[in-house]
Amino acid sequence: MITKLNNAVIRLRSALWFRPTVASLGAAALALLLAGTDRLLPEFIAIPEVDGGSVKELLTLLASAMLTVTTVTLSALLVVLNMAVSQASPRALPGLMADEVTQNALSTFIATFVFALFGMLGLAIEAYDKSGLSLLFGCGLVLTIMALRYLVQWIHHIASTLRLGNIAARVHADTQASIDRFLSDPLMGAHPVEGKREVEDGTATLATTRSAYLCGIDMEEMQEIAARNGLTIELLCRPGDFLHRDRPAIAIHIGEERLDDALRGKLLDCFLLGEERSYHQDPLLGLQILGEMASRALSPGINDPKTAIICLDRLEALLSQAARPPEQEEVPRHERLSLPALTFDTMLDRAMHSIARDAAPNVEVVLRQIAALERIGMAAGSERIQPALMNMLGLTADYARNAIAVAQDREAVEQAAMRARRRLSGSLTPAG
Repeated sequence: MITKLNNAVIRLRSALWFRPTVASLGAAALALLLAGTDRLLPEFIAIPEVDGGSVKELLTLLASAMLTVTTVTLSALLVVLNMAVSQASPRALPGLMADEVTQNALSTFIATFVFALFGMLGLAIEAYDKSGLSLLFGCGLVLTIMALRYLVQWIHHIASTLRLGNIAARVHADTQASIDRFLSDPLMGAHPVEGKREVEDGTATLATTRSAYLCGIDMEEMQEIAARNGLTIELLCRPGDFLHRDRPAIAIHIGEERLDDALRGKLLDCFLLGEERSYHQDPLLGLQILGEMASRALSPGINDPKTAIICLDRLEALLSQAARPPEQEEVPRHERLSLPALTFDTMLDRAMHSIARDAAPNVEVVLRQIAALERIGMAAGSERIQPALMNMLGLTADYARNAIAVAQDREAVEQAAMRARRRLSGSLTPAG
């Protein structure tokens, strides 16, 4: 249940409609509640009177101005989102849409417009008494000040968001939080399944009824169902995988209970599916986005190696974090569940393989990637990640050797790769 609630909160947070809708309902309710204020206020409270014509003029001005500002804001936001799709990555859009400054600004502009609209409606039907008119005027002034404040803040914020470095920083922050959650509970309380295994004969398998990404798994609910029905369940996927009806997602070792349609439905309901991947239980998502941003920056149409280097800076920090051995061995909480292990090798490959391929002709980016691999190994100080680092190091050098035309640049790459191999071999010691 907690997993489902977290997933719902994440979806609402990235939805552009949620905060403006709540703010608009609140503004409409406020405008309606101000009617009949004289009957609610104690006699000893005196509120200065305001002319009804002045209130109407203020509300008319607010409605017109906020409609224009909202239109301009949405137009500028579409430009930013289009830029992110074309120059960064379409996968970065949910993070940009969840931006709090943009959502708060839109909410304030739309709520002010709705307040003015309902206020003019109340004036038309003469719903406001003298105190109500005064409070309506005062609330209109407060909303005007708030709208101006958010307008100035949003203009500065949207200008900084246009920089690809800031998009990379946002992806880095979301990925860092995802890796922190992963490192604290790599298997989500289940037993590990190393590598890919064939499903045993006689084992029942379940597949989802629709095609979608696996955004999360409610492990607590699945464990409870398995314990109640005497099942041993092996999950064949992790959050981030794309599921469909021809891809088995669960292998079930049946106990004494019969696996009926109702039980199948309950097990599949533990899968949280969506059209887009989510950071919450999927640390690979952000690594892939940064790798994709770097590759796109290196394309001939953009040709921006500095952005690729910025992405490598972020990936170095994230992979150094992911490479550190766990402080203590994880004890399975869900004894009836097993889950494929997500290894550092997979993280490294998803993050840097495409960069090694696309950066091959660019000696500057190749040298930065070699340096990143070296620093990741030295930061982790664990022998378990050495094969993955050495393999990626060799792959990077091979791509560059076949793509760089100038002999001097090829020699620089070879020397950097040789130096990195020596340092990694000498600094990595067996873990704990």
